[in-house]
Amino acid sequence: MSSRPVLPTVVPAARVGLFLLLATAVAIALSLPIAAGLLPEAALGIVVPLAQLSPLLAALLVRRRGEPWYRSLALTVPSGRALVIAALAAIAAFTLVPMARILLGIGLGADPLPAGPPLLGLLLAVPVVLVMQALFAIGEEAGWRGWLHSTLAPLGFWTMSLVIGLMWALWHLPIVLALGLSGREMISYLGTIVAVAPLLSALRRISGTAWAAILGHGLLNSLRVALEQNVLGPVDPTALWVLDVSSWALWIAVAWMILRIGDGLVPTGGDGVPVRKHGRSRPLVSGAANA
Repeated sequence: MSSRPVLPTVVPAARVGLFLLLATAVAIALSLPIAAGLLPEAALGIVVPLAQLSPLLAALLVRRRGEPWYRSLALTVPSGRALVIAALAAIAAFTLVPMARILLGIGLGADPLPAGPPLLGLLLAVPVVLVMQALFAIGEEAGWRGWLHSTLAPLGFWTMSLVIGLMWALWHLPIVLALGLSGREMISYLGTIVAVAPLLSALRRISGTAWAAILGHGLLNSLRVALEQNVLGPVDPTALWVLDVSSWALWIAVAWMILRIGDGLVPTGGDGVPVRKHGRSRPLVSGAANA
């Protein structure tokens, strides 16, 4: 009997809807006290990490039983080699896209910051922030790129990853509203979330594990932020829209490239699980048919 998971052929809409409802309800409940002024914005340092656990908890509640929870959430590692390749791809992506944004910004007339933070201090800070942000991201990615990725697999990669991106943005909305961002800032923030979603899904696909997406999420909130917020000075509002839209296109293009290159370097079976040289693979979500 084959050890490969049998992927679902129909999306369990009720379970997906309940997953989104539960995760978003927690985000709303945690954001309301800040939006209502009952808690200071400084409380976000506690509220956000707590909210990040909600996709994991929602997935644990709605998943079908019959297999270990960590397999349902894609927290196994089918192939160490595939995970290393995905990690290298993530580091490259979250370095090159922000650098391209910086170069485009300079081309549009933005000046580099005359006195940014010391380079050595920035280089030392990024790994620390990366580890912290990756730890916080476990709760999110175990839900989004773990359980939900497998559950929405029948939609095909691009539809699946963009649907996850839209749900991910909706889940962020209560926190964004609590922060009081302007309309332009909100569109930029949520648009980036949707655009980055296929890249994180591509990392999950070529590695067969949510751990690659967890690393990517950590890089999104550490290396990308360090580059984008500490190099360029003020940008003209019109140029800022150009930078945002260009960055969104680049994130999606990089996801496509990683899929093309990664699928060649890491052969996968029809279930997307990396295949070992002797033709066998450790199942990523052995009960995917029940998800």
